[in-house]
Amino acid sequence: MKQLTKKKMEEAKAMEETVDLVDEEQATVETKTVPGVEELTLEVAEKQRLLDEQVNHYKRLQADFENFRRRTRQEKEEMSAFVTQNLILDLLPVVDNFERAMAAAGNQDAANLLTGIEMIYRQLAQTLEKAGLTPVEAVGTAFDPQKHEAVMQVADDSQEAGIILEEFQKGYAVAGKVIRPSMVKVVG
Repeated sequence: MKQLTKKKMEEAKAMEETVDLVDEEQATVETKTVPGVEELTLEVAEKQRLLDEQVNHYKRLQADFENFRRRTRQEKEEMSAFVTQNLILDLLPVVDNFERAMAAAGNQDAANLLTGIEMIYRQLAQTLEKAGLTPVEAVGTAFDPQKHEAVMQVADDSQEAGIILEEFQKGYAVAGKVIRPSMVKVVG
């Protein structure tokens, strides 16, 4: 029994030494990995700081862009109001002349009234031309669906197909952009 006890004691001592060696190895491993973990933690913290900077930079850019859009929209509205105001100011003398012509209509003969209305028409046409309005050419030109609206088509052997014969309503363009197409009769 003494042998058994001695043997168990040796085994226990060997086991204790093994446990001590394992504990020492774990302590060594932990000591070695702790600086690595600290470095990784510092690196993660640095990456998080950079990410936070980028997010803040993105948010500032987004706010700047929203401010730019708002400012641009506001400037556009102000510019539109300014252009409208100037056009109305240019048209007011025409309105004044129409009012004078209507007031004097009872005192004048038809020929003088017609002359006055023609003068007012020329004044209005000049004001609109000054604002950039130009008539769309139609009669005698080739039909262009960008500039003309065909409301009637006729057969005419003496004319080439697609030529405009008659204009029912004038078309107009502003700065080269058609704002109202001409209503025309086309050779079919």
